[in-house]
This record gives sequence, structure tokens and C-alpha cells, in this order.
Amino acid sequence: MKSFFNLMIVLTMLPSAFAEPFCIATYNLNFANRRGDQVLDAISVAKPDLICFQETTQQSERFLKEQLAETYPHFYADGHEGRYHAERFAFASKTELADVKFTQPTVGLFGFYSATLIHEGERIQILNVHLAPVQVRREDGIAAAMSALSEVEKFHSAEIEAITKTIDKDRPTIVLGDFNSVSTFVAPKRLLESGFIDSFASVTKDPDTHPTWKWPTRPVPLLLRIDYIFHSNHFATTKSEVVEREGSDHALVYAILNLNDESDPDGVSEEKGQ
Repeated sequence: MKSFFNLMIVLTMLPSAFAEPFCIATYNLNFANRRGDQVLDAISVAKPDLICFQETTQQSERFLKEQLAETYPHFYADGHEGRYHAERFAFASKTELADVKFTQPTVGLFGFYSATLIHEGERIQILNVHLAPVQVRREDGIAAAMSALSEVEKFHSAEIEAITKTIDKDRPTIVLGDFNSVSTFVAPKRLLESGFIDSFASVTKDPDTHPTWKWPTRPVPLLLRIDYIFHSNHFATTKSEVVEREGSDHALVYAILNLNDESDPDGVSEEKGQ
């Protein structure tokens, strides 16, 4: 009996060791996507607690809100004045979010969508981003497509700077979405240099060989990893995967995250992909 009570004392001293993980996903739907069944199927595979969408439309938002209502009763959506087809964002969450805010773009086209997720008593900053798009025509070859990626770097630099300025560095934070950028370019590098962790890369060997975006360039399609989940070192990733379905040129990306033990606030996952 004494051993049992000693064990219970130890367990009460380690509350975060058994903290509930949570799952978060990012999904660019492609504003022209008419395959709602495929979107729902991808979500059913990942089973996230919070889904961050880009390129929703008012039509797709109505569909998602209705179809996801039982599992995700809290649905939020916004966008930039109807000026662009791909401008809107949405959150679908199992729990109520706080501080939901759409930030107008000062550079680029889309701005970003932010919220606070309360998990295990922590107020987690969520920033849902969609950086300036790459102008790639279907008849372009690989060289032209990579040149187009380079051309938007100046916009991405300014966009990610505006986003990072809003982050409270003392709070657990997740920045995720469609970066329209490969991992070695300015926006992902800026977050890594700020101490953020590329969730998928932290648990995946050769992460850039797992594309999240496909585009039918010639003679072969362009396949790149441009959708990311970055988190502060308050978290560790236990699993992250790419779920590809028809209808969107992007795949759903999800990650299962654990809050780090309070005794190790600087804990960081090893970057296997770096």
C-alpha cells in the first residue's frame, strides 16, 4: 500500500508527462474544388481536433459547417473583402476558440487568420497563413515554375515578417498553412531562425521528398512540399503525415503535438529532416 501511495505522489508531481496530445491540420482546399466528399474523407483519416483551411469560399464554408457540425461544432471563416478567389480562411474546431481575428494584408494578397486554442490550461496561439501565390501556368516547364517560386520571395519575406511581429514569444504558438515556398526559402527559414520547429520534418526522414502540392507542368508535374505546420519549442511532435485526396492541388497535412514538460521548457524535437 505504501508503494501505491508513493507512486500516486510521483504521478501528481508530473502533470504534463501524461498531458493529452492534440491533433492539428492545415488544408488548402483550392477555391475551385467541387469534391467535398474527398475533403471529408481526408479529414476522417487525420481526425484532427482543429482544422485550419485556406482557399475556402462561402459555398464550401456552408458545406463544411453543415457536414462537420457534429464533430466540429465551432466553425469560423473570414476573408479579404471578396477581392480574390483564393482569399478566404476557416477554422473547424472541436472546442470553442477565442480571439478569432482576420488580419488584413499589408503585403501580399490574403492576410492571415488567427485564434487562441485553450488546451491543458494553455492559451495556444494559432496563426493560419496563406502566403503570396506562385504564378505557374500549366504549360510552364519545371525551370519556369522554380523561377516563379523565386520571384515571390520578396513578398514572402515581408509577409512572414508581418506575421512574426504579432507573435507573443512567451506563449505556445503554431504557425501553419500554405507557404507557397520550399523549405530552404525565406519564409520557412525565417521561422526556423526564430526558434520554430518544422513539425513534419522533426519526425520524417527526407521530408522534402513528401510533396504537399502538385501542379501539372510539362513534361512532368511539379511536386513540392509547400504546406507546413511550425510550432514553438513548447511542443514536441509525435506524428505528422500528408493525406492526399482528389479535388485540391494541395494535400492535408496534420500533426499530433504534445506540450513539453514544464521542467524542460526548452525541449525541442530533433530535426530529422534537416
